[in-house]
Amino acid sequence: MTERYTLEQHEAHVEAEEAKKAKEEEARRARMEKTSAKRAWVTDGGREADFEAAWPKMRDDARRGRIQSAERRAREGQKQHSQIYSSLQRR
Repeated sequence: MTERYTLEQHEAHVEAEEAKKAKEEEARRARMEKTSAKRAWVTDGGREADFEAAWPKMRDDARRGRIQSAERRAREGQKQHSQIYSSLQRR
Protein backbone atom coordinates (compact mmCIF):
# COMPACT_ATOMS: atom_id res chain seq x y z
CA MET A 1 0.00 0.00 0.00
CA THR A 2 1.34 3.47 -0.90
CA GLU A 3 1.46 6.24 1.67
CA ARG A 4 -0.21 9.47 0.61
CA TYR A 5 1.70 12.74 0.44
CA THR A 6 0.01 14.90 3.06
CA LEU A 7 -0.45 18.63 3.18
CA GLU A 8 1.80 18.72 6.23
CA GLN A 9 4.54 16.91 4.32
CA HIS A 10 4.15 19.32 1.43
CA GLU A 11 4.32 22.36 3.72
CA ALA A 12 7.40 20.95 5.45
CA HIS A 13 9.02 20.35 2.06
CA VAL A 14 8.22 23.88 0.85
CA GLU A 15 9.53 25.37 4.10
CA ALA A 16 12.75 23.37 3.84
CA GLU A 17 13.24 24.43 0.21
CA GLU A 18 12.64 28.09 1.07
CA ALA A 19 15.13 27.88 3.95
CA LYS A 20 17.68 26.26 1.64
CA LYS A 21 17.19 28.99 -0.98
CA ALA A 22 17.48 31.73 1.65
CA LYS A 23 20.72 30.20 2.96
CA GLU A 24 22.12 29.95 -0.58
CA GLU A 25 21.14 33.56 -1.31
CA GLU A 26 22.80 34.76 1.90
CA ALA A 27 25.98 32.84 0.99
CA ARG A 28 25.92 34.36 -2.52
CA ARG A 29 25.45 37.86 -1.08
CA ALA A 30 28.33 37.33 1.36
CA ARG A 31 30.62 36.11 -1.45
CA MET A 32 29.71 39.12 -3.59
CA GLU A 33 30.30 41.51 -0.68
CA LYS A 34 33.74 40.00 -0.03
CA THR A 35 34.66 39.94 -3.72
CA SER A 36 33.67 43.58 -4.14
CA ALA A 37 35.61 44.66 -1.06
CA LYS A 38 38.67 42.66 -2.15
CA ARG A 39 38.56 44.20 -5.61
CA ALA A 40 38.45 47.71 -4.09
CA TRP A 41 41.28 46.81 -1.67
CA VAL A 42 43.55 45.49 -4.42
CA THR A 43 42.66 48.32 -6.82
CA ASP A 44 43.72 50.76 -4.10
CA GLY A 45 47.12 49.05 -3.95
CA GLY A 46 46.53 46.61 -1.12
CA ARG A 47 47.76 43.04 -1.10
CA GLU A 48 45.29 40.15 -1.19
CA ALA A 49 46.94 38.48 1.82
CA ASP A 50 46.48 41.67 3.85
CA PHE A 51 42.85 41.84 2.76
CA GLU A 52 42.22 38.26 3.87
CA ALA A 53 43.65 39.08 7.29
CA ALA A 54 41.60 42.29 7.57
CA TRP A 55 38.35 40.90 6.14
CA PRO A 56 36.77 39.46 9.33
CA LYS A 57 37.00 42.82 11.11
CA MET A 58 35.85 44.72 8.02
CA ARG A 59 32.84 42.39 7.68
CA ASP A 60 31.94 42.80 11.34
CA ASP A 61 32.33 46.58 11.18
CA ALA A 62 30.09 46.74 8.10
CA ARG A 63 27.48 44.59 9.85
CA ARG A 64 27.59 46.84 12.91
CA GLY A 65 27.16 49.87 10.66
CA ARG A 66 24.13 48.35 8.93
CA ILE A 67 22.55 47.56 12.29
CA GLN A 68 23.17 51.07 13.61
CA SER A 69 21.76 52.56 10.41
CA ALA A 70 18.63 50.41 10.65
CA GLU A 71 18.16 51.39 14.30
CA ARG A 72 18.57 55.07 13.42
CA ARG A 73 15.99 54.79 10.61
CA ALA A 74 13.59 53.02 12.96
CA ARG A 75 13.97 55.76 15.60
CA GLU A 76 13.46 58.46 12.97
CA GLY A 77 10.34 56.68 11.73
CA GLN A 78 8.98 56.42 15.27
CA LYS A 79 9.72 60.10 15.86
CA GLN A 80 7.90 61.10 12.68
CA HIS A 81 4.98 58.88 13.62
CA SER A 82 4.82 60.49 17.07
CA GLN A 83 4.95 63.99 15.58
CA ILE A 84 2.16 63.19 13.13
CA TYR A 85 0.06 61.59 15.87
CA SER A 86 0.62 64.59 18.18
CA SER A 87 -0.35 67.07 15.49
CA LEU A 88 -3.53 65.09 14.76
CA GLN A 89 -4.47 65.05 18.45
CA ARG A 90 -4.17 68.85 18.70
CA ARG A 91 -6.79 69.38 16.00
